[in-house]
Amino acid sequence: EMGVRTVPFGKSLYIERSDFFDLDGPEGQRNGGKSPKGFKRLLPDGKVRLKYAYVISCDEVVRDPTTSEPVELKCTVYPETRAGVTPDGEARVKGIVQWVEASTATRCKVMQYDRLFKAEEPGKESDNFLDDINADSLKVIDGVVVEPSVAMDALGMMAKIRSRDSDAGDMLCHSDLTYQFERSGYFALDSSSSVDEFIFNRVVTLRDTWAALGSENNQRI
Repeated sequence: EMGVRTVPFGKSLYIERSDFFDLDGPEGQRNGGKSPKGFKRLLPDGKVRLKYAYVISCDEVVRDPTTSEPVELKCTVYPETRAGVTPDGEARVKGIVQWVEASTATRCKVMQYDRLFKAEEPGKESDNFLDDINADSLKVIDGVVVEPSVAMDALGMMAKIRSRDSDAGDMLCHSDLTYQFERSGYFALDSSSSVDEFIFNRVVTLRDTWAALGSENNQRI
């Protein structure tokens, strides 16, 4: 049994910045006014599907007056496309993006852990393992937005831990609460979380980029 949850939907949504390519802005100018090869997500005047929900079209881009970067997208939602439906006579929208409803979203801190060393055998080449430390082994991201159900689960887990008898054989840990944050990895609740701040640690990435890098290096050799 995987369980069920309520996913709020509303007038204002958050999407990943990388899920919108701004053809008319700075990134579009750097790319010659063209979208990246194979890009299937949202473009100005384009359409995309909100995962598990509706198709939307981007009608207007609101920009920061100083940087010209997009700060808001004004879109049209098509109610007849709910839950993967493509109306007769219309082309299927291929791009799908994740989203979170803004008014009910909960903010949390994410600790993105990665490998501590860049080399399989630290120090082998330089005789100093410190030379192979991965400077990006931890990235702390504040203000990450998640669905309200995540906050409810976290509060429930912390309440269970507080009330559980310390002598009980089936001890609970914060890290027993785990999630897959789509397209990011697998995360567990950190023991320093509180009712005022939820903290999630990445424990596994979705793709082993290090293995891919090693494979590329071997092919070059």
